[in-house]
Amino acid sequence: MKKQHVFIGLIAVTGVVAGALILHRQPTETSGPVKVTPPVAAVPPAAAPAETPPDVVPEAAAVPAAPVKEVVMKKSAKQKSGKAPKAPIQDPDARVALSLVGADPAAEAYWESAINDPNLPAEERKDLIEDLNEDGLSDPKHPGPQDMPLIASRLQLIEELAPDAMDQVNGDAFAEAYKDLISMANGEEQK
Repeated sequence: MKKQHVFIGLIAVTGVVAGALILHRQPTETSGPVKVTPPVAAVPPAAAPAETPPDVVPEAAAVPAAPVKEVVMKKSAKQKSGKAPKAPIQDPDARVALSLVGADPAAEAYWESAINDPNLPAEERKDLIEDLNEDGLSDPKHPGPQDMPLIASRLQLIEELAPDAMDQVNGDAFAEAYKDLISMANGEEQK
């Protein structure tokens, strides 16, 4: 009988500790201040009266409420910059292909299908085009002679694709990328 009470008490304490650990895990991403209660130490269960019948299980002791502490988490991207954070990339393979545009025909074909995909968000298509002046270059701020063939290839590609841009977003993005790539080809300092 005494072993049964000790066993039940150990189960109750284990349950309280596990519950406290689960309830007090910190979230991985927050958007503002979060109130977090500190972990609560387990309280041993009350001893059952000696005359308790063997088929009756004593209740676990109540855990006293711990004082609530306010913890301020790091600010989210929106709070820091005042802008909404970017949506997750829907076509990460297109971002990989972007770095090879102008050098690998298969990557270029994949990238071209992505920028012309009406199901891809306009902002993502815009970034895939405008970032032609960054991705795949040795140093986008200071392109070297080794980057000039890739820059020339991308300029030619834009000249071919821009007239048939699927919408204004793509057209504006082509114009921005072209302007930046011309500046690079002319050896101008990049911002």
